Order: sequence, then C-alpha cells, then structure tokens
Amino acid sequence: MQAKFVITAILAFCLMHPASARRLEAGTSTALWGKAYAAEELNEARSAGINYIEVAVNQSYRGVPQDEVIPRMRACAEIIAGSGVKVWSVHLPFSRKLDISVVNDSLRAENVRFLSEMIRLCKELYSPERFVLHPSSEPISPEEREHRIACAIASIRELKAAADDAGVPLCIENLPRTCLGNTPEELVRIVDAVPGVYICFDTNHYVKGTTGHFIEVAGNRIKTVHISDFDYENECHWLPYDGNIKWGDFLLDIVSKAGYDGVFMYEVKKRADGSKATVKDVAGSFGKMREEYKKLK
Repeated sequence: MQAKFVITAILAFCLMHPASARRLEAGTSTALWGKAYAAEELNEARSAGINYIEVAVNQSYRGVPQDEVIPRMRACAEIIAGSGVKVWSVHLPFSRKLDISVVNDSLRAENVRFLSEMIRLCKELYSPERFVLHPSSEPISPEEREHRIACAIASIRELKAAADDAGVPLCIENLPRTCLGNTPEELVRIVDAVPGVYICFDTNHYVKGTTGHFIEVAGNRIKTVHISDFDYENECHWLPYDGNIKWGDFLLDIVSKAGYDGVFMYEVKKRADGSKATVKDVAGSFGKMREEYKKLK
C-alpha cells in the first residue's frame, strides 16, 4: 500500500513538473531587437513559437542617464507582462566599470551594492527563473589574475545572498579572451568556491576548446545557456549553423551528459553575412537542431 502511494506521488509530480529538456524549448534574449523592443516584437516571437525570453538589462542601463534606468526597466516589464511571453532569465548589467572582480575594495563594494539592488528590482519586475552574471570585465593580466579571481569570488558570495533572498539561482557566465572564466576549469573553480552558484554556458565564448569539453567539465553545474555560433576565433553571436559548432552533438551532450532541463536561450544578434537575425531564424535553426538531436540519441 505504501509503495503504491509512493509510485502515485512520483507520477503526479512528473505530470505537474515535466522536464523541459524533453520539450526542448528555445528562447531569445531581448538583445535580438537592439536597444529597445516593443509589444510587436514579443508577439512576433510567440507567433514563431518562441515563448521564452531573457531580459538583457543593459538595454535599460548601458549609455542611459542614471535617472532613466529604472523607468526604462519598468516600461520593459509592462511590455513583457502584456505579451504572454515568459521570462526565463535576466542578464544582469555589465560594463568595464561595473566589474565585480575589480581589486579596488571601495569600487568593488559599490558594484556589488548596485548589482544587489538590480537583483531585487529584477525579481520584482520580471520574476525570472535564472540570473546571469559576468564574473569580470577585461583586460586581465596574468600577474593580477589570481587576485581578480579572489575578488570575483568574494563578490559572488555577496550577490548569491541577494539572489537567495529573491529565490532565484545565480549563474556565472563563461567569458572569452582574458576575462575570468575563459575555460571551464577556471569557471568551475570560481563557482565551486560559492556552493549553490551555477554556470551559464555561452557557446560562443569558449574559444579554447569544444562545447563537448566544456560540458564534460562543467556537467550539471550548467543551469542555463546562451546559444549562438562563431568561428572558433572570437565571439560572433551568429545564428547557429552559420559558424563551426556541431549543434546536434551539443544538444545531445548537454541533455544526456549534463542533464540540462532548462530553456535553450538564444543570444543571437546577426547572421554570418552581417544581416540581422529574426525570431523566425531562431525558430528554424532550433528546429534543425532538434532533428539532428533525434537522429543522434
């Protein structure tokens, strides 16, 4: 009798909480639409079958007068609320000045304070399921790298407390070039120093190896992704299949090896020929990716 009850409870849980990896759903960053977006763009996304977005807070922050930042964020929240799309993630603001790894203690404290406020406000406005955070800006010299890693870890520890208060997992993104987290090994070292912090795997930021290697090292620490293609030389944010990533293999690896069960969030801005990517392009490329995955698994 007890065993029957347990089995019934498990089945009920599975019905109420289906694994999104089985659904293989795609989303798009609002950065797809440039500096601003309107209800029409979000409605177009839904019509194309894209039901999830990542709110790129830099659209309301970078280059915007300070007194206009919060009003713009609130205006974006109103547009989203009326669209029917779901907010999967919020990409917290970043810039060379807004760097959580800076070694100047007073500047770092100010950056952490500001980002903590952003976490609280974004929870109120957007109710995301993930926060995405850059671990540094650049350039970072080899001589200062260890110090910058220590500073980033200290900042992440404070920001995790703000994310915990909001009830939203904090995911640290891998970055290219000399930024912190430019290899999966270094990023794992950073996130493992703060238990309960996870990884955002940006597929076009890892220029030192393959997506398969990144997934093998990071494993189930990956709790959200940024999908875009590139030439294995520098970040490009191209539409998948315009670059060199093997997308069917990527999808198979991240689902079967990392157990990823979240939204596949596109952070695409353009095609390899320089033309603007559209939500129809996003939906089409993800459909192709799913078909390749089905043949491989």
